[in-house]
Amino acid sequence: MRPLLACLSFFYLCPCLWSNDALVLARAFFGPPEKLQSVNSIYYDGKIMNPSGEGSGTFRLYIKKPFFQRMEIHVGDIITVTAVNGSEGYRQQVHKSTGKGRLGILHPAQVEKIIVNTVENLYFLKGFEMRNGRISFQGKADFKGKACYKLKFFYRDDLFYERYVELETGKILSTRDERGITVYQRGEIFSGGIRFSRSVESYKEGKHLNTIHFKKILINSPMKDEIFDFPMN
Repeated sequence: MRPLLACLSFFYLCPCLWSNDALVLARAFFGPPEKLQSVNSIYYDGKIMNPSGEGSGTFRLYIKKPFFQRMEIHVGDIITVTAVNGSEGYRQQVHKSTGKGRLGILHPAQVEKIIVNTVENLYFLKGFEMRNGRISFQGKADFKGKACYKLKFFYRDDLFYERYVELETGKILSTRDERGITVYQRGEIFSGGIRFSRSVESYKEGKHLNTIHFKKILINSPMKDEIFDFPMN
């Protein structure tokens, strides 16, 4: 009976072991553990490209531990700012030419989505437990001819990220969320000894939505907490 129990335990633990292997592999692709752990903030500066490859706007993203995020998108005459200060958030649209606009408070579910996105980026796939998340190992799979681990990061039934991690390199080839939006990583850019994607392409139901091409990524750039708070006017 003892050998049978040992055997059953082995097969029960295998998915957990594979999941951990995949996580270690993916994190190693980003960089050494000490480099990843030293990150307190990340600043992204990029250009938004439409499906035809033409520039349609600018993109700036500020994220800071533990749960701060501010995203600025400038397209045409409109500047859209979405920010979360760790517990609440807002979205503001302003017409640059007139200074007029509107301000809205984010729903708690929207705030949680942004916080989870912040945690995943700042903690390099390892902060899911901070938001009661878990990883489900979905097995090994072929993704466009490449052998991969398939992982699903659950935060709620309606909030998850499904990823394909290449066995050979540890690179995350694609990420799909609960909205059905799939993001592909292209190229490389290094900052602070950490590897990031040069650009990210977003698709939904096979339709190319946009591409963000990063011009600059800064690690531990100083950020005041005030930039994540509600605007004073």
